[in-house]
Amino acid sequence: RGGLAAYAPSASTWLEAVAAASTAWSSRWPLALLACAVPVLAVAAAVKRRVSGRQSKELSGNGLGTIFRVANQMLWKGPHRRRAAGYLLLLFLALATTNAATVAQSFAQREYMSALAQGDAALFGSGLAFALALLAVSIPTRCLAEFATGGLGIAWRDALTDGLLDEYFKPQVAYWLRKEGVVKDPDARIAVEAGHFADAAVLMVRDVFENAMKLLGFIGVVYTISRQLCVVMASYAILGAFATVLVFGRPLIRLDRGIRAQEATLRSAIARCRDKAEALTFAQGEAAEGAVIKERYQDLRRRQWSRVLWRTGLASFRDCFSWAAYLLPIAFVAPLYLRGEVRFGAIAQTVTAFQASLDALSVVVRKFRSVSSLVAEGGRLEGLSEALGRAVMPQSAIAMQTVTDGEGLDVIKLSLSLPTGAKLCTNLSFTLEPGQRVMISGESGVGKTTFIRSLAGLWSDGSGCVRRPASAVFLSQEPYLPEGTLRRVLSFPAVVGSFSDAEILLAAQGAQLDGVLGRFALDDVVDWEAVLSRGEQQRCTFCQALLARPALVVLDEATSALDVEREALLYEALEASCVVSVSHRIGLLESHTHVLRREEDDESGRPVWTFSPL
Repeated sequence: RGGLAAYAPSASTWLEAVAAASTAWSSRWPLALLACAVPVLAVAAAVKRRVSGRQSKELSGNGLGTIFRVANQMLWKGPHRRRAAGYLLLLFLALATTNAATVAQSFAQREYMSALAQGDAALFGSGLAFALALLAVSIPTRCLAEFATGGLGIAWRDALTDGLLDEYFKPQVAYWLRKEGVVKDPDARIAVEAGHFADAAVLMVRDVFENAMKLLGFIGVVYTISRQLCVVMASYAILGAFATVLVFGRPLIRLDRGIRAQEATLRSAIARCRDKAEALTFAQGEAAEGAVIKERYQDLRRRQWSRVLWRTGLASFRDCFSWAAYLLPIAFVAPLYLRGEVRFGAIAQTVTAFQASLDALSVVVRKFRSVSSLVAEGGRLEGLSEALGRAVMPQSAIAMQTVTDGEGLDVIKLSLSLPTGAKLCTNLSFTLEPGQRVMISGESGVGKTTFIRSLAGLWSDGSGCVRRPASAVFLSQEPYLPEGTLRRVLSFPAVVGSFSDAEILLAAQGAQLDGVLGRFALDDVVDWEAVLSRGEQQRCTFCQALLARPALVVLDEATSALDVEREALLYEALEASCVVSVSHRIGLLESHTHVLRREEDDESGRPVWTFSPL
């Protein structure tokens, strides 16, 4: 008891010193707040003038509305909403229990601190034991809150990623998205930024819940001790929130969004060099491409420095703002203690309650850096979602009819043009009966590939009608090989298991892939685009066509990397009822029954096409 009482005189002496200044200052707190706010806002304004000239005008933040719109998709749409709601409820209950234990801790602290000042060892021991019991209760609930936070983050990422992937892999969406060219990095937004946004959104929701509960639990404690202190606290928090949003809000959001866009452009340029590494090496263009990419990085670095200056200003404002959490409560409560209106333990309780309440009210100030990043990522995800919604074939006068039981091809009064308005063909009509094959010939740039795109439904500038079998395979000059085993490569896009190994091997032999089968087994997984030559890749796509057995096969320079002999063997192996080919090789005419040739323009300048038997 004597040892505990020894602390009381020194504590009282210190409080008397503080009270001597706080009694005179407490009546002038508005002037003190103004004196603190003015220089901080002046520094922020100086930072704003320093970097305002570097702001990009093409990007603007949509504020918290962006977060709410993207979060709406995570909360209320998709099959994951019930699981997310369960984790959200669990998080709320865990935080509520933890907060209740924290508030009870403040009362326990008041009791054992008062006992310490009074030298009451028994009361001090009971108060400390109660505090330890509350700690034992709060630790499991904190762990439960962490588990709910992680689970909610995964559920929200599942909702975002699944929704974006479903939209991205709808038929033709990837093609029209790339053709529009607005979103250049859908891969990064789906694979990386969706996860970042989900995790940051969960932390934001947790902060809102936690701070709201702290406010409800502690503001009453502050109010019962000093109403004036409660008013000062609320006014100070509102001032800080408005200053943060008005001075730092839009510039930081704009910079975060701009930096992410520039990072995406830089990543795309580097990835393009990797994908075209062989062609780049043959062209000896490493130095030229490196100079361009470094220049893009210099632009990114300048924008990053602007963000550093803005974040420095925000951090300075936040640090200056937070001093009140340490000084204001003592300045207000010390006179009350010296007048005997409160016990000594109320001082520590007031400091704890004031800090918790001010933190809750000033969450915008403390978390604005995270909020600005969240808005930037939410804006990019929302932009991708909108672009995916627009990624459909524009309104076209070309009627596409697919016939389930048909095997022929009918082209009726087909007219095609470029987006510039230049005509490629006018009123083209022909019929390809089952068993017939047509080869399209003509100089480069006359519209052969455009005609193939119109057969696939990938061209909107034109008019007329195309009637073709629903069972059709299109092979382009640039083969697409999926990742995975050789079995999946040879049978793509069929689901693995649709064909037996014997059927795949038979089709591979028909596609002249004996050399590939000799080097690799069907279960091997390698980077196929790196280990297979262009000719072998084209033969892999032929194997896919042989397995699919379509009624119509359309080939756009699909054998350009093959020698003449193997090319002829592949055409002999095709079992499709109709074949449409684009090629510059005259010898390939022997594998066809008809030719569609681009002739000279007529007297009026209209393009002329002729369809004739061989």
